Amino acid sequence: MELSMASLVNSTRIEKILLAKKVGQFLAIDQADVERRTVENVARVLAQDVSRQVRGVLAYELRRCTRLSRDLARKIATDIEEVSGPFLQATRVFDEDTLAKLIPELEDTVRAWIARRDDLSDGLIQALAKSGQEASMTAMLRNDLIELPETACDIVIDRYGENRRLMDHMGARKDLTLVIVERIIEKVSDHFRRLLVDHYYLEESVAADLSGASAYDVMWQQVRDATTAQIHAFVTDLRVNRRLTHQTVVEMADRGCIKFMESALALQTGQTIDSIKQILSLSDCKAFVRLMKKANVPDALAPRYLGLAKAQLQAA
Repeated sequence: MELSMASLVNSTRIEKILLAKKVGQFLAIDQADVERRTVENVARVLAQDVSRQVRGVLAYELRRCTRLSRDLARKIATDIEEVSGPFLQATRVFDEDTLAKLIPELEDTVRAWIARRDDLSDGLIQALAKSGQEASMTAMLRNDLIELPETACDIVIDRYGENRRLMDHMGARKDLTLVIVERIIEKVSDHFRRLLVDHYYLEESVAADLSGASAYDVMWQQVRDATTAQIHAFVTDLRVNRRLTHQTVVEMADRGCIKFMESALALQTGQTIDSIKQILSLSDCKAFVRLMKKANVPDALAPRYLGLAKAQLQAA
């Protein structure tokens, strides 16, 4: 009798697994609303099944859905990692705000699945940085499919600056700003310190003293006596390595290297340097506004660009 009962239980579980797969595949494509609501009710029952295999198969199939009832999506997202992880790494059913609010409620191993996504916005990255523990921070820092904003890096350093493992993961990235390099250069192991020095074109002597000097000061030493061609090559390298920021541009221009700004704007907009010079002469104010928009200059920094252009005119 016991063998018969065990066989019956296994048979029932297999039937539920097959049903979960069919339900997930049905909901993953467009269906009539009436039919969809009926099948979603079946999915709700399966999402509460005692078998993690049943719930896992359902969640895995539902990860491809673009429409899913909020209660069902949340039920799956807050299940055990085996069920919720693959779903949260792929699903598009949550908007950014909903997912950001969900992140603090999750176990950190589940957050790590979200941290591996290839579509993380700056807002979600910051939500992870604020709530994440070592597992999710490791996943996020090792995710080379995303670009980490400086603000998120600052949060991670503030929280985990004494964690050598996490700082090494950050030090291995190729998208850090020099401000972040400055903050972590003494927090990483020797191996990753050498990687930072090599990748960000820092001399060993400069790197050794970096904690006592501004990263912008270091960059200024490299460009202040450079030729026009050398400056353009330097700016090009920064852009290729995704380290050219508008803050960097205005800092260098403010220190006296207008050629840095001209090269940066040319590269960011696809225009020639001569065209940029003409626009920065402010003979056509509308052209200047268009330039700022095309270069994706943040609203907060546009006045600094304008001030630098006016100062250059006065100096001429």
